[in-house]
Amino acid sequence: MSASIFVFSDLHLGLPGAPGMDWALQELETAARLGATTCVCLGDLIDRNANAAEFAPQARAVLDHAVTLFHEVHFLSGNHDTHHTLDFPPEVTVHGTQVHTFQVGKTTVLAAAVAADPDPRRLQLPPRPSDAPFLGLLHSSVTGEFSTGICLPLSVAELQASGADAWILGHVHTPHTLADAPFIGWVGMGRGLLFDPDTRQVTRLCN
Repeated sequence: MSASIFVFSDLHLGLPGAPGMDWALQELETAARLGATTCVCLGDLIDRNANAAEFAPQARAVLDHAVTLFHEVHFLSGNHDTHHTLDFPPEVTVHGTQVHTFQVGKTTVLAAAVAADPDPRRLQLPPRPSDAPFLGLLHSSVTGEFSTGICLPLSVAELQASGADAWILGHVHTPHTLADAPFIGWVGMGRGLLFDPDTRQVTRLCN
């Protein structure tokens, strides 16, 4: 799988029982070894209750390591990240809270970062712009059945109507899959996903 996009989410640095920095550093290396050239952190890098003095430097260390391994590194805030001021390496693209698209090679990515905790905004998703690979990324509770907090709520039908080849989601810690074709599902805590623009398929990294 070459030139794929690696996505991880919900690291929750500072939360007891979370995967932790060492897991993240190893997972980044695994994804790069498998051929991923772009990395996306899909939010909740640090837990809302984390001691920022201790764990914000760990968050920076994770992103510093990512920029040594990947051609591009992107960050979209989750609801927990809005409680902290994070320090980003200059090579990291930090995305805004409005719906927008950006290019990763031949893939058009549709995204929006979380603005607050909770974030009850109902986003209006634009239609597929072309026949090129099209990936959606959100830190979202979707319809809320797997989450106790409202975060960019949307229905599965709304996500499907966008025409994206896949929707990779953050926010829910268990890697639930809501639909298979196209893939719509959460990365999960302590997991990673790869999107291959050639096959337009999503695969899970083995843990």
